[in-house]
Amino acid sequence: MTTPSAPELNALAERLVELRQEKRYLEGEIERVSAALADALGEGQRQRFGAIEVRVSTARPGVRILRPADVPETFRSLQPDRKLLLAHLHSTGEVPAGVEATVSRPVVYAKGPGGDDSEGEQDSGS
Repeated sequence: MTTPSAPELNALAERLVELRQEKRYLEGEIERVSAALADALGEGQRQRFGAIEVRVSTARPGVRILRPADVPETFRSLQPDRKLLLAHLHSTGEVPAGVEATVSRPVVYAKGPGGDDSEGEQDSGS
C-alpha cells in the first residue's frame, strides 16, 4: 500500500472532522426523537407503526465506572464490582471515587421490517 500524499491526507483529515460533526448531530437527533417517542408512548407494550415496532422501557439507575483505578479497594477484586458499588450507593447515597451515578431514564427500542433492532443509548450501568 502506498503512503497517501499530503493533499490526500488533508482530504482524509477534513472528511474525518465532517463525519464526527455529522455523528454529533445525528446522536442529538436520535436523543430528541427517542425522547419525543418515549413521552408520547410511555412505558409499556410494543406498538406498531406501519412496519416499525416500538417499545419503551425504563433503564434502572446504576453506576458508570469512569476511572477504575480510582475506585476504592473495598469495591474491587480484579475489577470494580458494580453490585457492591450499587449496594453502597443505595444504602448510603454516597458515590465512591471513580464512578458516577446514573439515573433512571426511558429507553426506546425500534425494530424495522428487516428485523434490525435498534435501541436508544443504553447505559444503565448495572
